[in-house]
Amino acid sequence: MASILSVSRGKIMAYGGLGAPLAMIGYPIAIWIIPFYSEVTKFQLAMLANLLLIARFTDVITDPLIGQWGDTTKTKIGRRKPWIILGVPLMMFSIYRLFNPGEDVTVTYFLVWMMLMYLGSTAIGIPYGAWGAEISSEYHQRSRIVSGREAFTLIGLLISALIPLGVEVSGEGISLREGFARTLSAIFLFQDFSTSNQMREILRYMGLGIILLLPIFAALAIWKVPDPMPEVKKKIPLMEGLRYARENPLLVRILAIIFLVIAGESFRNTLSLWFVRDVIGIETVGASYARYFIAGFIAIPFWLWLGKAIGKHKAFCITLVGTGTVSFLCFFLEFGDKTQFHILFLLKGACFGGLQFLPASMLADVVDIDSLKTGGRRAGTFFALNGMIAKISAMLAVWAAIRLVDFFGFIPGAENGETEMLALRFFYCIGCAAFFLPALFLTWFYPLTKEKHVELRKELEQQNLETDPQS
Repeated sequence: MASILSVSRGKIMAYGGLGAPLAMIGYPIAIWIIPFYSEVTKFQLAMLANLLLIARFTDVITDPLIGQWGDTTKTKIGRRKPWIILGVPLMMFSIYRLFNPGEDVTVTYFLVWMMLMYLGSTAIGIPYGAWGAEISSEYHQRSRIVSGREAFTLIGLLISALIPLGVEVSGEGISLREGFARTLSAIFLFQDFSTSNQMREILRYMGLGIILLLPIFAALAIWKVPDPMPEVKKKIPLMEGLRYARENPLLVRILAIIFLVIAGESFRNTLSLWFVRDVIGIETVGASYARYFIAGFIAIPFWLWLGKAIGKHKAFCITLVGTGTVSFLCFFLEFGDKTQFHILFLLKGACFGGLQFLPASMLADVVDIDSLKTGGRRAGTFFALNGMIAKISAMLAVWAAIRLVDFFGFIPGAENGETEMLALRFFYCIGCAAFFLPALFLTWFYPLTKEKHVELRKELEQQNLETDPQS
């Protein structure tokens, strides 16, 4: 039992560090890529929605395969690390091509590099998530590991937000000192700067940041963090594993919660830049997200403490209520209500920390139920299912958000009428409620509490002793 409790802070930081560049990928994909390709390269919104749907669909197919292969991989350096080593160069090259398109970018170009970027993300992300679940099997140690990873996720998101902010506040004849002063003014004094015609440069610099940091943090995690290879008492084929997963009611429930929450977040995030810029009138969007991620980072210790105090699932319910309330209140803001929006967005950012790491920690606990029932060690398969569900959810939500505002006539980068702006406002502020309300119901009655997980771990350890008395 001592080994379970001895995960050092250094190992947690080395493991979690890889979450930073991975998050730096997620932010521009969620917030910037759709406005860029619709406003700068002039892709029609409906076509862009369909292309993203196709790209995500092919990525969904690879998730369970890589999860299964990752569970059965055996090398001298572990079973998760080889996949990350393969995924890093693919991700770097795809990001470069996707974030630096030429003036006459084609549909084929966008679709191919989007698909390859998602493949690289799967090759890294699925093993990375499973790896975190295997470093420790103890309930609160898993929270430490996951919260450490999510802290770095928020650091990566903050870096990714500071890059466009740096572009937004810069300009011809502006010194480094003045640029730094502008950055601080934008973040802490809510000063707004004109940011027209800078989207291509913003995307280019965000891509460069990812390309520089991804191999560094991946190498550090591979070097410093052990890749446990627990003995698998029973090898379970993929299809049989999926059947076991379907028969695990807690897994079905947590995946349903993840599906709904990611759908709500993805739906809103797709419209976020347009809402902030066109509905509220804030041009320095990077500053808004910098404050948002700072608030999320600061709030992580609170959510970790709250999860310990009242249980992960109840703490997660509070994040859902907080996020949904903020979104609802944003509906009543008018153009120019910048201060009110900044306050609400800070509150939403504080909820974001818990929204990120609590479900992942809950999923890691569910892996133990499967291990007790099947004798397998299939964290990779479970996190692949999580990844697949998350991508299906995001895929459908992004497609729906784009098609809905397009249906009501919204045109990115153009002067839209009252009907079009009301549609954008409604879907950004109210749309997530359709997903969060059922997620709240499923989470509030979640049965795997801390006390029940302790009992589960005892049963699992006893099963291991009976199977292998030498252990």
